[in-house]
Formats: sequence, C-alpha cells, structure tokens
Amino acid sequence: MSSYTKKEEIKYPYLSKPVCIYTHPNGHVVVIAKKESHMANISTWVKTGSINENANNNGVSHFLEHLMFKGTNKYKAGVFDRTLESKGGIINAATWKDYTYYYVTIPKRYFSTALHMHADMMVDPIVPQEEIGPAFDFTSEIPEQKRERYVVIEEIRMGKDNNWRKVYSALNDAMYDKHPYKREVIGTGEIIASISREEIMKYYHTFYTPNNLTTVVVGDFEDENILNDIEREFKFKNISNFEKCKTDEQIPERKIKTPKLIEQEADINTAYFMLGFLCDSAKNLKETIALDVISNILGEGKSSRLNSRFIEGTQKPYVYQIETCHYQFKDGDNFFIEAVFNPDKKEEFIKEIKEELDKLTTIDEQELEKAKKRAKVNFAQDTETVSDLADSIGYYMSVCEDLKHAEIYLKTLQEINTDYISSIAAKYLNKNCCSISILLPKGNK
Repeated sequence: MSSYTKKEEIKYPYLSKPVCIYTHPNGHVVVIAKKESHMANISTWVKTGSINENANNNGVSHFLEHLMFKGTNKYKAGVFDRTLESKGGIINAATWKDYTYYYVTIPKRYFSTALHMHADMMVDPIVPQEEIGPAFDFTSEIPEQKRERYVVIEEIRMGKDNNWRKVYSALNDAMYDKHPYKREVIGTGEIIASISREEIMKYYHTFYTPNNLTTVVVGDFEDENILNDIEREFKFKNISNFEKCKTDEQIPERKIKTPKLIEQEADINTAYFMLGFLCDSAKNLKETIALDVISNILGEGKSSRLNSRFIEGTQKPYVYQIETCHYQFKDGDNFFIEAVFNPDKKEEFIKEIKEELDKLTTIDEQELEKAKKRAKVNFAQDTETVSDLADSIGYYMSVCEDLKHAEIYLKTLQEINTDYISSIAAKYLNKNCCSISILLPKGNK
C-alpha cells in the first residue's frame, strides 16, 4: 500500500474513466489517466522556468534541462537515451516560462523500465563538471572542450540569426516592465558561458523538490500498482539544508504600461511583424477560452478575418503570411498577430491591422459558432494519444494549477456568446494598448 492519498477525481471529457490525482505526504503529486493503448507515457512537470530566474542566472532552467540527461549515480551519460530508444521509446524535455518537463513515451511492456530510469534522472542527476564544460569568455573565446555549455550557446547564436526570434525577443522584452517573463527562456551566451556548477545545482535543489513536481502517467494501468512503483522509484533526498536561489519579484502584468514600436534592420527582402497584448492569467478559464476563440476568428486559417482581408480577398496582396496566436501563462497570457509583408506598405499595414482590431467588438453568431466548433475539435484532439493527453494534463496542472479546468472546459466553451466575446476583445485587444516589433530590410528603418 503506497503513501499516496487520492486528492481528486476529474471527469475528463472523452475518457471513459476519471483521471485521478494523488498526493504524497512530501508534496509530490501524481496524476494517473487510464487510456487503452499499446503505448504509455510518463512525464514529470517541474513548476519552474524562466519565471524563477534573475539577471544573474537567466537561462539556467533550460541549461539544467540539457544537463539532467548527463547521468546519475546509477547510469552514465547516454545510457538513459540508448536504453529506452532501443525499446522504441521517445525521450525528450522542454523548458518554458512557467515549467520544465521531461517525458518518455514507450510501448507499455517496457513501462517499468521507463519509470525506473525517468525517476532516477529526476531525483539523482549528478550534473558532472566534465559534461558542463569549463567556463570561458563568450565574447572572444572558442572553448577547446565543446561540451554542453557550447551546445547551448550555439543554440543561442542560431536563435539570434532567426528572423522571427529577433522580432519576438524585442517584442517580448518591450511588453513587460519588470516581470521575469520579459527575459528569453534560452538565456544569454554570457551567462551560460560563465555560470558555475554550484549555481546550477543550487537552482536544482531549490526548485526540483517533491512539492514542486507533478508526475503524470497515461496508459492502461491499475492505479495502486503505479503508485507503489512511483513511491519505490522516486526516492527524494534530503535537500532542506541547501541554500536557496533568489528570484525576481513576480508581480503579474496584465496590460502594457507603455506601448512601443520597435524597429530593427536585417539583410532581408520582406518585413517581419509582431503585435502583442498582455491579458489575464490562464487560470481565468472563461477568458482564456474566449481569447482562443477570438484568435481563431481573427487569424487562424484561410477563412479568418486577417487572411480574408490581406491575402485571400485581394488580387494584389502585399501581405504574404499572417496569423494570430495566444500564449497561455500562469501570470498572464500573451496575444499576438504575426505577419510577413512588403516593407513599402508599413504604415498602411499597421493602420489596417488596427482597423481589424476595432472590428472585433462586433462578432456575429455564425463565425462564433464556427470558432467554438474548432475549439471543441482541438480539445478532443488533445486526448487522442497518450502523449497528447499527458501534455494537456501537465499544462493544466502546471500553468492553471487546476485540472478541474479540463472537466468544465466544454461547458464553459458553450456558455460563451457574442456579447461576451466582444467584451473580452474590448477589454484586452484595444489598438492603443499594444506594442509592435518590426524587422525591416536594411535602409527601410
């Protein structure tokens, strides 16, 4: 009998059995979702990302994600990947602003091996100095030992050469006043080149604690068997004596205080454009769903308003690509419009984009119902595979901090009407409350 106690049962749409949430006395949360499949998924979500970084360790979340795969006291670097991939496993990890997560999707018959190795990596990474690599001067040196430091820095350098990354990074920084969301998740080359193993391990011991971890299991299993296995494998060490990392102040920012227009130049032929808004937290489910619906109406697909106006509905389009996206975060969402266009039409394009924002206060019943149907389909697709379902559960547990959101999603979606959608558009997508980032061909700034 495990020490985990059942906290809650969630009637997750499109699943035949409830999703169960269990909690250990040490705070470790386990979520088990039953799904008939020859595949199974285990993932552990750590409630930390760039939100818990500061000016001196920006990028440590992502760097640590890389280093977690560099061995434990039981297994040398590379054994984890080789062993599970040889059994048909898919192994990966990702870092974002609110979370870092590690997952294995593998044929069910090898699940016990995956659980054992996954847990060992989470609770006992040794982060060897030889895998980190020596510190070096980022501005002038190329290290002889091209270890993980160098790998991450090359990733940073490639990002700086990416046109969309340039546009997004400038906009993301401009939208926030002080909140740590303004920093890039990947960090800076200067910090990655110099950060010590001691600082990295301090960060690990601060945030990779049992009460900050949620382990999600999706597959055709009996809960008690899984809980016994997890309790046996997740042997957390005593970390209470370690010095804690300092974090920045995290006061949510839900509206851009000083709207800005940022222009950069590059050796390109077309212009890249991003317009951004700040919105309420992803925990506000009804508003979050409404913003998803607005994104669908405004800029997702050929029949969306922006595509109809700028591409499909004109014989001589000067806009070559346009879409919207809605990023959901614990301390406040982002809403973006992205486009590639003819730089000679810059002023005209900005004017017409703002006209479309004004029109969002009027949304008719037909386009609302079409967008709601698409939202319902997207929600259903998030339960199709064990990996999709695990990702969805991990998001609700880490960002929304409430899996009940999934249970009431469809009911909440149905409650949204044209008046409510229009009110949310007026509340958050005011043309005077956005910041804009544009990357122009040289000589057009």
